[in-house]
Amino acid sequence: LAVLARHVAGQSGRASCPCIENILTEPSLSAISQYREGDQLVFTPSGSTTKYYYPLTYGSRACSAFDDGLPPSCSGSARPGWCGAKWCYVNPSNCEGVRKIGTRLFFNVENLYFSYDTCAGAGESTNSVDQWTAQDTQVAQNVIELIEDYGRSARFVLEDIFKNYNSTQSCSTVGRDMCPCTGCVQSPIWQNSMDFLDTGYLPGSSGTADAQRRAACLSSGVSGTYKTAAAKEAESSFSRVGYLYFGDQATGGYTSWPREDFCSAKSTGWDPRARPWYAAGATGPKDVIIIADVSGSMGTSDRHTLAKKAVMKILDTMTWKDFATIILFNDGVKAAYSPELVPMTDNNRLAMKSWCESQTWRGGGTNFAKPLTRAFDILARSVSAGQTSMCQKVIMLLTDGQDPTYGSDSDYSELARQAIQYDAFVFTYALGSDADVSKVKRMACENRGVFYPVPDGADLAAVMSDYYEYFAHGQEMCSAS
Repeated sequence: LAVLARHVAGQSGRASCPCIENILTEPSLSAISQYREGDQLVFTPSGSTTKYYYPLTYGSRACSAFDDGLPPSCSGSARPGWCGAKWCYVNPSNCEGVRKIGTRLFFNVENLYFSYDTCAGAGESTNSVDQWTAQDTQVAQNVIELIEDYGRSARFVLEDIFKNYNSTQSCSTVGRDMCPCTGCVQSPIWQNSMDFLDTGYLPGSSGTADAQRRAACLSSGVSGTYKTAAAKEAESSFSRVGYLYFGDQATGGYTSWPREDFCSAKSTGWDPRARPWYAAGATGPKDVIIIADVSGSMGTSDRHTLAKKAVMKILDTMTWKDFATIILFNDGVKAAYSPELVPMTDNNRLAMKSWCESQTWRGGGTNFAKPLTRAFDILARSVSAGQTSMCQKVIMLLTDGQDPTYGSDSDYSELARQAIQYDAFVFTYALGSDADVSKVKRMACENRGVFYPVPDGADLAAVMSDYYEYFAHGQEMCSAS
């Protein structure tokens, strides 16, 4: 429980967008009364029972650094930069030519907006980059620190909500839907229908009912941090494209500023957990070798099409910090994309997808040893040539068949020896009812990996592209050297 009391008098905003004199007596803000307890305003974070008390003058009368020194975000030692910035609440119907954003604390007050922009002096900007440019300071280094600052603030908020989540508390996301995006307006610059005054929320398609409620609370909570950053850093005309967003692991829920129309993406099964930024954040840089069975049996139940789609989706989870290649095998190594790992730049990703389209994905027998040997040869060559992230290494083997020549103790001990030598995790996927489950399961379980049985008709692409979850749950992570 925290008692907050701070207000410093100052300017009352620009003439075109003055500060509200008193939010408690403003006719359009009558809903603020529900947040009043005696002579204080009460803020309860989403999904929590913890209460923070603010003075009745919070955000009213004049521009001030209202948040400076106050919890939950601005009382600790690692305070975000916006804590010391001046702002005030404004009336949107009496505010022109000034950047304003919907309330970050009192969510049920529909017409409550705040602005840093109105508190800036004539010709001044609240945008940090503009300020640094005018001061001729080191913009690049400062931008990195600023991004880390806002990211850390969002992380603290999310962690606090997750820790204090109470399943009996409800967290509304009303008015923040991204499909349909009611009230969004087409922007030629952003090339979509946008709402710059609020954050958007797209519920995920998985998880329990309780996980869905918690995801909504996380979204509501971090919304305040995102809107604060946007209110201070975005241009008045919102002509500089930039996003703030996070994805929820348990449900696939997605929160972002600005709010935008996401119906088109939703119709294609879009999931933030399959995006490169999510996998990269969950795992750090990595080396990935995809080994896919293209034997004759892959023609059964359209398995070859599923395999190709899965490989494509795995490629989409990687960023330029990752290195990867692809090996196709039947009774030998049928084809390999490259003799060494390649960095996953946009151009290389497109080239790898084009290569996949040009290959034949069914024909021949099955041999496990030869593609595995090639995979470790590639790792050795890549490390020697510096074609590596120097971080975790993952070998992903997909098969629907059986290899009668593989399975001796020496086969498994050799695989384990090389996996240890090159510090590689082995993930295996048995597709369909004919796969040799016992062998590929042992490959994974003896080499720090996971075995996945995947029945015919299942979403193989979704299963294989979730490999990063293993690392997201407390396994080894490192940073690019």
